[in-house]
Amino acid sequence: MRSRPDTLTITALTLGAALVLGTAARAADPIHIGGRMTCKTPEQHAIPVEGDPGHVLVVQKVTCTGSASGQSARFDGGRQTWVEADDLVKGSGMIHGYEFAKYKDGSTGVTSYAGAQVTTMINGKPDWAALGTWEQTSGTGSLANVQLRGTWSAKPLSESEFIMDWEGMLTEGGK
Repeated sequence: MRSRPDTLTITALTLGAALVLGTAARAADPIHIGGRMTCKTPEQHAIPVEGDPGHVLVVQKVTCTGSASGQSARFDGGRQTWVEADDLVKGSGMIHGYEFAKYKDGSTGVTSYAGAQVTTMINGKPDWAALGTWEQTSGTGSLANVQLRGTWSAKPLSESEFIMDWEGMLTEGGK
């Protein structure tokens, strides 16, 4: 039979180890992140919905370069390729797509996004704005064991270029 001091010492060591191990396995506090992407649409295919004037399904490929600083600096200079499908009536409707991103440190990420686009006529020309949500579905390198999700908004710069501002939360060990 062990003495009371020995039992207390063993209990304290066991409890201390359990606390350390439990703390290490827990996800870190979320970090607020954000930035801006400048994007181009090098490929776009629009197919009208027969019998429904103004209704079109659009599939497009988009390429973007990101800029970010501060806590978001790991995303600065990232290059993204998007594949997107839009269901639009007179330029307004739902957007859904996937983005593949590669960053300076060699990390990659795949993100799913969804949102809505609203088009209005300004001086006889269509002008659009879009907003939605995004979430990383997989990643490699420094993005392999993180949870990323947030919101985005986009607006055009020209017929084939736009900017997209994004923000969200990054949680290390979040998967």
